[in-house]
Amino acid sequence: MNTGLFTWHTHSNALSDFKYGLSLAKSSGAKSLLVLTCSQNHYPEDQLSALLSTCSLTVFGGIYPMLTLQNTLLEQGALIIGFHESFDVTLFSQLHQVTDEESLEALITSTLEAKDNYCGRNDFLMFYDSLINNIEDFIDCMFECLDHGINIAGGGAGNLDFIQNPCIFTNQGLHKNAVLLVTIPNKVSVGVAHGWKIFKGPFLVSNAHENTVYSLNYQSAFEVYCQAIESASDYKFNNSNFFDIAKNFPLGIEDINHNLIVRDPIYAHKSDLKCAGSIPINSMVYLLKSDTDTLIASAEQAAITAFSTPTEITSTTMIFDCISRVLYMEDKFEQELDVIAKHCTTPILFGVLSLGEIANSPSGAIRLLNKSTVISSW
Repeated sequence: MNTGLFTWHTHSNALSDFKYGLSLAKSSGAKSLLVLTCSQNHYPEDQLSALLSTCSLTVFGGIYPMLTLQNTLLEQGALIIGFHESFDVTLFSQLHQVTDEESLEALITSTLEAKDNYCGRNDFLMFYDSLINNIEDFIDCMFECLDHGINIAGGGAGNLDFIQNPCIFTNQGLHKNAVLLVTIPNKVSVGVAHGWKIFKGPFLVSNAHENTVYSLNYQSAFEVYCQAIESASDYKFNNSNFFDIAKNFPLGIEDINHNLIVRDPIYAHKSDLKCAGSIPINSMVYLLKSDTDTLIASAEQAAITAFSTPTEITSTTMIFDCISRVLYMEDKFEQELDVIAKHCTTPILFGVLSLGEIANSPSGAIRLLNKSTVISSW
């Protein structure tokens, strides 16, 4: 099924240029539009929301730190992909008001039942506000409500300043505290990799809550983390360089199948570590490290997996690649895009640099990932 129809992009941060691209997309014959913009554009929210709200075609997507097209990185600008099919889009909104599992299950169930068309639907993309504080509870509950056997790829939208603003696109405009679930009309093939290896540990997570680690081995989490790095490297922490060092040393949780789930420490608060994803109390975590060549090789393996899985004829590939991989590799990041493009078998290849990635684990469960590459082809 050749669903790809129309592709347009700009490196401009002017809303007038985006408006022009949207007008071209609307006249292209497409029925659905995947719309992606860079956070550095700083489009006026009210004007952008009005443009989306007046679009006659199905619209979905969001605002991300950066975008990719083929093997090119877009640090500002916009990207619009048009499709022949009218994609089914479901918005789960106001998730910050849902504070317990029972309420979350009720919200997801009622929203899906209202759509009344999820029977037999197994392949999805997911766009979500990366600053939702209960995203992992949401994906666990959604996995149960959709009756397990689903394939999914997705990524967190937003800005690197970690200030929450509306970042999810629908025909109703801009949204925050929201998840957008998009049904793909044919089989999605997904490849996932991260390339991080054990450096030191394990450490016992002796006190933690959600994405905050308070203590490791019954000592200050921040002090244990810093001492482990400083004792085995030339790095020295001061009052202003935490993230510059921490991007090189994520944490890894080993699951029952000995796979590492990566967690990115994003900042330190007093003696605590704040991570881009939850770390369970009483779990064992490792300090991880990698290098550019290993990260690029891992992305290539994800591409090989995504493009070698037997499936229908595909036309479209979307990458959800962690923004921290760009921050780590800097100018060499486009080598990662090159190796993905080398293996790509579809005419349309694009992606986002995300704040958290979503994909199925080897066991089938949906997982929130950090510092990972998720490649979806359909």
